[in-house]
Amino acid sequence: MLEIDILPVSESEWSTLGWLWQCFRHDLALVVGGLPYPDGRYQTRGLPEGPTADVAAYLVWSPHPRTDEPAPVGFAVVDGLAQERRSIAALWVAPVVRSDGVGRTLALDIVRRHDAPWAVAFQHDNPGAGRFWRRFADVAFGPDGWTEEQRDVPGVPGAPDHWIETR
Repeated sequence: MLEIDILPVSESEWSTLGWLWQCFRHDLALVVGGLPYPDGRYQTRGLPEGPTADVAAYLVWSPHPRTDEPAPVGFAVVDGLAQERRSIAALWVAPVVRSDGVGRTLALDIVRRHDAPWAVAFQHDNPGAGRFWRRFADVAFGPDGWTEEQRDVPGVPGAPDHWIETR
């Protein structure tokens, strides 16, 4: 397994999260039909500007293979911390380390840091995300500890999201 550290985003690292958010939105572009805006950036709706009572964010760090300096290889955003149900609002891992189990390690770490109940949403047209989140839910919550349902996305007919929620 790749050597990683999962740490809350520090005050000086929010811009790093913003750059990685662009990679996250780039990956989703094929699924959601997203294009960059005139300034060359993808949309940032959902990207937190800093921690709040309701939102936390985490960066995954691993030694860079060329410099051995810490390199950000993933992130997670959690919302609903002040609500009845927590949600993994965003999770992204650099493609080069996805087969190393970083995503599952990150997701499991996040749900262990915050009390249940939990929800995770993913796009219907993203079968890879569906496989990932269903396997994760079985490990994190047990095969009988979660449900999945499709919900319409407001303003987007025919493109439901799937929601996994703990029982």
